[in-house]
Parts: sequence; structure tokens; C-alpha cells
Amino acid sequence: MTSQPHASRSLPSSTITPNDTQTLLKRLWRTQVRQHSGLIVAVIVLTVLTASLTALYPLVIQRALDMFASRDSRILYQVPMLVVVITFAKALSQYAQTLATQGLVLLVIRGLQEQMFEHLITTDIAHVEREAPAKLAARFTTDVISIRDTMIRAVNSMGDVVTVVGLIVSMLYMDWELSLIAAILYPVAAVPIQRLGKRVRRASGGMQERVGETAAFLTESFAQARTVRVYRLEESERARAVLSFGHLYHAMLRITRGRAKVEPLLEALGGAAVAAVLGFAGWRAAMGGATLGDFPVLWLRCCWRPAHYVRLAH
Repeated sequence: MTSQPHASRSLPSSTITPNDTQTLLKRLWRTQVRQHSGLIVAVIVLTVLTASLTALYPLVIQRALDMFASRDSRILYQVPMLVVVITFAKALSQYAQTLATQGLVLLVIRGLQEQMFEHLITTDIAHVEREAPAKLAARFTTDVISIRDTMIRAVNSMGDVVTVVGLIVSMLYMDWELSLIAAILYPVAAVPIQRLGKRVRRASGGMQERVGETAAFLTESFAQARTVRVYRLEESERARAVLSFGHLYHAMLRITRGRAKVEPLLEALGGAAVAAVLGFAGWRAAMGGATLGDFPVLWLRCCWRPAHYVRLAH
């Protein structure tokens, strides 16, 4: 029992390069995803619809405040009706999008698990024995859950792209000068956030490996509990447990540190953008070139785009 866990005798894992990732994604698309063409179309349509309805909010808010400032009596029925219709339509499309997305992802995961099991029971027995049983089981649970979450984030990112495009179009339509200032400042945030996202993804791969190793160690240790007691190997097992848990802790800590940097970075860059746009908007308002409806659009602009950049990066 003083030997290393079975996980340490497994095949060495190589670092996954971008080309390897693209190859894996293409194979996943070819073998599992594209056969569900109906659900794919439904997800795309519902995602675009939800994002497009979101992009209408700034237009409605600007319209409402401009009508309020001009004491237009139509605000009593026109704007509330628009808000109810848009909100209700978005709620329905968002609900349908969630069901369609989860249904597609779960179908893909089920097919992937079946394919993995079929491959495992027909592969060379020597290769199977080199992997600890707990680590093999983790391929069907922990690793598959990571794939599921990645697919859901990919669909959400597609919706974010459409939402950002729609908001940009609505901003340019309402106020191209303020939009240009925001368009210049906010893309600066994309570069460091994308770098952080790559670091987090690399750390996630290491964490999955550590989870498998820890599960394999625990399975072996519990299965050999009687041997440990008979030969008084408790201290040795305790040392192995401390080492295994320490590796898992450091792997998870690297991910936490990477994710923790995103919000402060966005807060700082967003604050700089808000200050710049507010300064320009205030100067233009003092010169008589702005309306009341410009300011909520400004805040929507400053709040929406950083949030979407976060989701796109991860």
C-alpha cells in the first residue's frame, strides 16, 4: 500500500493544443451533434429571437423617456403595451430556448456516454487495466458534465453575440456618437479577458485529471482498508491522502484565481468607459445636443456589453 495510486500508472496525458481541441470538436459534431438537425435549428432560431427581443429594450426606454419629457399623452397606453408584449415574448422564447438547448445537450451527452462505453468494452484489456476503475468511471460522470457545461456556454455565447450586435445596431440608430465612444473603449476589455479565459480552460483540464486521480486513490484506499489496518499503514495512507488532496486543492485554486480576476478587471475598464461616455454626454447636454432618453441607453450600454464579454470569454 506504499505504492502510488493506480492513477499514477495510467497513460501520461499530453497537453491539449488548440488544434487538438478543434479536432475533438469536429469529431463531436460529426458523431453526436449534427444528427439532431431539428433541435439545432430550433435552438438557433430561439436564441436569435431572444437576443433580438433583448436588443429592443433600449429603444423602448428611450421612446418612453422622450415621450415623458415632451408630455406626450400616448405614453399612457403605447409604452406599457410595448413593454408587456416584448417582455412576455422574451419570457416565452427564453423558456423554449432553455428547453431546446438542454434537450439537445442531454441527447448529445447520452450518445457520447453510449459511444464511450461501447469503445471501452471492446478495446484492448491491457489498456483498460492501466486505468484505475474510479478514473474510468469519472470519464462518464465528471468529464461528461464538463462537456455538457461547455456546450451550454457555447449556445449562450452565440446568443450573447446576437444580443451585442442587436444592441450595437440600436445604439447606432439612437446615438452614433456615444456608441462610437463605447465601441472604442469596451473592446479593450476583450483581450485580457480572453487571455484569462484560456488560462482557466487550461487549469480546468488539469483539475479534471486531479479529480480522477483523487477518486482512484480513494477507491483503492477504501478497498484495501483491512490490509492497511493489518500492516499498520495508516500513516502512509494519510500522507498519500494529504498529497492527493493538496494537488486537487492547488488545481482548483488556480481556476478560482483566474476567474476572480475577471470581475475586478471588468469593473475597472467599465468604470473608465462610463466616465468617458458620461463626460461626453454631459458636455453635449450642456450644449443642448442631448435628450433625456439618451442617459438610460448609456447605462444599458455600459452594463450589457461587459457582461456579455465575460460569457464570451469563458
